[in-house]
Amino acid sequence: MGNSNGTLADHWAAIEATPGLQGGFIWEFWDHGILQGVNDARPVGRGGAGLYDNGVAAPGYRWAYGGDFGEQDHDGAFIADGVVFPDRTPKPVMSEHRELAAPARLHGLREDGVVVANHQHFRTLEWLAGEWELSLAHGGTLTAAAELPDLRPGGSAVLPLPFDLPPDGGEAWLTLRVTTARDLPWAPRGTAVCAPQVRLRTAGPFESPAGTGRAETDAAGLLVHPLLHAAPTLSLWRAPTDNDELGGMAGRWRAWGPDSLVRRLVSVHQDGDGVTVLAEYAGTGGVVRHRQVFTPVEGGLRIDEQAELPEAFDDVPRVGPVFETIAGPDLLEWFGQGPWESYPDRCSGAPVGHHSLAVDEAFTPYLRPQESGGRHGVRHFTLSAPDATGLAVTLDEPRQVSVTRYRAEDLTAVAHHDELTARGGCVVHVDSAHRGLGTASCGPDTLPSYLVPAGVHRWSWILRVL
Repeated sequence: MGNSNGTLADHWAAIEATPGLQGGFIWEFWDHGILQGVNDARPVGRGGAGLYDNGVAAPGYRWAYGGDFGEQDHDGAFIADGVVFPDRTPKPVMSEHRELAAPARLHGLREDGVVVANHQHFRTLEWLAGEWELSLAHGGTLTAAAELPDLRPGGSAVLPLPFDLPPDGGEAWLTLRVTTARDLPWAPRGTAVCAPQVRLRTAGPFESPAGTGRAETDAAGLLVHPLLHAAPTLSLWRAPTDNDELGGMAGRWRAWGPDSLVRRLVSVHQDGDGVTVLAEYAGTGGVVRHRQVFTPVEGGLRIDEQAELPEAFDDVPRVGPVFETIAGPDLLEWFGQGPWESYPDRCSGAPVGHHSLAVDEAFTPYLRPQESGGRHGVRHFTLSAPDATGLAVTLDEPRQVSVTRYRAEDLTAVAHHDELTARGGCVVHVDSAHRGLGTASCGPDTLPSYLVPAGVHRWSWILRVL
């Protein structure tokens, strides 16, 4: 169902905690997309080998689904409901399932070390190998060999911490990267099996030392910045996922108008070198009041924001700013969950650490274009060009971030990826809150705890030039 499988971890926890309860079975392995020529609309058939890679069809081709062959009675993209793409490239949910089914797990810290547990029912851990990884938010990543204990099925043991925790470096996470210790019929030696982790130290306070400079806004009260093609504005909309459409949420949202909000400047107040901007965003469901406070800090700007959603907006897709960079930045680096896509209700398989990838690879090519490419729990990130110029963003707390080449309206307007045109710059969403994915196409919607409610939302971030 496109970007889906939200709350799998919640259901898995119930399964493990409840005797006799079963579930989590993969009942549809791959998307049943058919490789189709764009010009003649005919299926390629067995001659299509080599015309796709990493889930994406080659130029001139696309993955067809219901309705693409002129048929009137069809189920649209409902057949695209697997955990791998039609070419068998794994979707991000495969990483989620892999971690939930992990044979080895970390059960927290004790004074004498970290608890390692064998969650298998019939095997020891002898077929596995491990490596410790220590990730510091404001430092680097350290690694060390890990010798897994000889544990019976269901057993556990305490291992001493492999590192002395540095006194600085901020938030710290210890990860046990587990791989196959030898070649197996289903996986060669070194295949990733799981990556359980525990947090060794929480993040410090969100600090922004005072700096020189001046915040500048234009006549519309929008931030003026040399690296931004489009200034940060409030966004409540996401390109509807398959679950959003089939579950009825997208229709409800369109009736409220978060996809077509009209911004009106209320006031701009200059206070020394800082600026406070008040604006209203009007939709058919009501008016959202938005405040931005721009304050010069060391190396950049601190931006404190508040959005007040009326009661009618009691379940929106997201709340947070969206902005666009100038052309040039093409490398995304971040500290947070990753490296693959993750969302608030599908993030157990994305360990916290330092990650990087090309911006063009951050987007997930679900058969029908929709919200994708988000990274959950991001603490800070940079966007840089080949000459190392770019921008850096630091967040007040872990947030949902997405960086792609497409606006939400670009994705909403098309039915296939061959119809998309990538923008020259990066489209960046920094969400104070983002709605869960759920499984509403043919199952339950996300849980209430993953909904984005009406009321007041507050967040802060710092924008710096590299």
